Amino acid sequence: MKRSVCAWVLAGLGYAGLGLVGVGASASPAHAQAAAPTPEDIKAAGEAFDQGRRHFRAEEYVEAAEQFEAADMAAPSAAALTLALSSRKQAGQLDRAATLAQLALMRHPDDEKLKKAAEEVLAEVDGKLLEVTVICDEPCALVVGTRLVHGQPAERRVLLLQPGKHSVRAGWSDNRLETKEVQGAAGAKAQLSFSAPELPKDEPAAVRPPSSEDGASTGEDRGQVKLDSSGGWSPAVFWVGAGLTLVAGGVTVWSGIDTQNNPGRSRVKEECAGLGESCPIYQEGRDRQRRTNILAGATAGVGVLTVLIGAFLTDWSGGEASASAPGPRSAGGRSGARSQARVQPWVGVGLGDGATLGALGTF
Repeated sequence: MKRSVCAWVLAGLGYAGLGLVGVGASASPAHAQAAAPTPEDIKAAGEAFDQGRRHFRAEEYVEAAEQFEAADMAAPSAAALTLALSSRKQAGQLDRAATLAQLALMRHPDDEKLKKAAEEVLAEVDGKLLEVTVICDEPCALVVGTRLVHGQPAERRVLLLQPGKHSVRAGWSDNRLETKEVQGAAGAKAQLSFSAPELPKDEPAAVRPPSSEDGASTGEDRGQVKLDSSGGWSPAVFWVGAGLTLVAGGVTVWSGIDTQNNPGRSRVKEECAGLGESCPIYQEGRDRQRRTNILAGATAGVGVLTVLIGAFLTDWSGGEASASAPGPRSAGGRSGARSQARVQPWVGVGLGDGATLGALGTF
């Protein structure tokens, strides 16, 4: 019997996907989606449906059911629901297959093929499971234990569960939840009713009177505009960098002079005649030259970094700059507000001349 059911389903897999084109068209008005599936939803449903077919052909029925349910969730269709029901049945999960059968009868009452498959499953589990009717005052999603019940949020669902005790949780938007317990034996029927909690209300932020600490205008500072100068580094950082540049420049100059004099060109010619570049005195001179080049590069790097810090990252105003509001002009036509001095540092480094530090200013 199992093989014949598989053969029937596999035969339908070749054309069942065509039902995805008209998703939702055969659903009853009471259980149709509030909004039609988007093209993205239909694409996702088609991909999940194809994966479900591959799993079903490989007799991986649990994985097939999950993919068919995903396809039905993205874009509800009788084809996807039929194959999800059949996959759950083939996997031996009769309680979940029966729950899908109840959903199929409510959502597609006019689909004869799906109706027949659903009624066969319900007849097989008759008297073996606990039947729970769930009523929600607003469409809700359901979770039994840790398992999400397949289907769009609805106001009424019929669940078929294994006999025993179960935790049923209803969920709504904004993480609103309500949980209830249900218990029953095989063949028993129960009903649970859920009411959606009220939506959380946005509480207005507390407003306190402004104070002088908040920068509110007082009698003393009225008419003045304070400038925020907290975004730059202290000038001390620049001067430390400048000092390091000068020190490094001095060491570089000394190293250059030492390279010229020790061992010296004449000594190299005298003691290395006929020895080539392997001569120890020649190698000593090369080492001193390499040291000087490294020091020159390091000095230049520190100098450039110092200039960048001084030009772009240093707060030369000292954090106390303020500009007064426009006042009456003097007889000379100048405003009573004092202008601020601007300082732009610069550093020059040369191997022969050493390091030079200066500043350009406008006053």
